[in-house]
Amino acid sequence: AAWEFNALLLLQLLGWVFIPVYIHCHVYTMPEYLSKRFGGKRLKVYFAALTLVLYIFTKLSVDLYSGALFIQESLGWNLYVSIIVLIVMTAALTVTGGLVAVIYTDTVQAILMIVGALCLTGIGFAKVGGLEGLKEKYMQASPNITAILLSSPNLTYSESCKHHLH
Repeated sequence: AAWEFNALLLLQLLGWVFIPVYIHCHVYTMPEYLSKRFGGKRLKVYFAALTLVLYIFTKLSVDLYSGALFIQESLGWNLYVSIIVLIVMTAALTVTGGLVAVIYTDTVQAILMIVGALCLTGIGFAKVGGLEGLKEKYMQASPNITAILLSSPNLTYSESCKHHLH
């Protein structure tokens, strides 16, 4: 979730600081702005390539790996086969349907995730006895650091955790 929290702050910065500059300069992207501001096409190409490479190595690779791990665990497929299947499916969806297909897919996925999260929240609260039950059970389940250090019986942690506390 750190990605989303950082994006929240940086999108605020983008909206309040950089967007007025972009509108004033009649540009849509950072590479286009740098090209207009400092001149030359090399800087524009360099920044666009740098952005693409960083996106591939940070976001895209993590998304593919996590999706492939899910497929591997749920279907028992090879990790590399799963990655290739994800790439082929994504490329096919994007090429055949274009950006419209991607937008519709993202919208449906967002709705499904919100509905799923609300259902799980309701089920979870029902299982623990509402908000009061959650508070009560959390206070009983939360380990006391003093009890852990004094080695009293506490079933909310494993024995392998002890050596990390010293």
